[in-house]
Amino acid sequence: MRVEATQDELAGFQKDGYLLRRGLVPKEWIAEFGAALDRIAAEEISHPTAERLPNNGLYIRALLDKDEVFHRLIRYQPTLSVARYLLGPQVAFGVEARMAFEGVANAGVNWHIHLRVVPDPMPPYFVYPHQVHGLIYLDRVGADEGALCVLPGSHQQTTLKLPNDSSDQPGQQKLYFEPGDCILMHGNLWHRTEPTAETCGRRRLILFGYSPSWLKSEITRGVPVSSALTDELRASGDPEIVELLDGFHW
Repeated sequence: MRVEATQDELAGFQKDGYLLRRGLVPKEWIAEFGAALDRIAAEEISHPTAERLPNNGLYIRALLDKDEVFHRLIRYQPTLSVARYLLGPQVAFGVEARMAFEGVANAGVNWHIHLRVVPDPMPPYFVYPHQVHGLIYLDRVGADEGALCVLPGSHQQTTLKLPNDSSDQPGQQKLYFEPGDCILMHGNLWHRTEPTAETCGRRRLILFGYSPSWLKSEITRGVPVSSALTDELRASGDPEIVELLDGFHW
């Protein structure tokens, strides 16, 4: 398997939990992604189920189902080959987006990780959740737009719990971006975005992720049912039943 990264870059990802690729995505792709995202956002922003966050912009999910321009990311080797090297040859892929609006101050995101499912103490056969998540920047991100802050190596500190705030942490790295820059991160690397200033421009990100395919339990063989009885069990709202029927969410 040909991996589009050096051994030093791959070792750095395993040690630090992230890999920064400047100017990775072609400019024409960035323009096309931006145009598609603007169109989708205009269609969805007034929808009653639009995923808007207070002072924090808009999330847009399921981009692969909303515009074919994003299909080119499915087999995008500069990121896919790295994910396969790290996670194994069979991975599942998904892509969504986030927009922060121009001129809106204090639109930051506190310290967080994406896979908060690691118990303490660790069970003997617990499968540690490894995923590779990525951000593609469509707009310039300077100090006014809010730096991305990462805490190198924190993906290996399984009991680390940072406060739900935007405080500075020892060893953090502040990163700024130009359109076309891409960062790959371990799903459990602690990170945040600094609050925006009133003079900020808009901040549009393509968010994508890879997970091991074997984690999925969907069965597609055999005779399908016309009405799934388990749908009624899920609808009961019993949290343990929902979890056991593959309805767990973090």
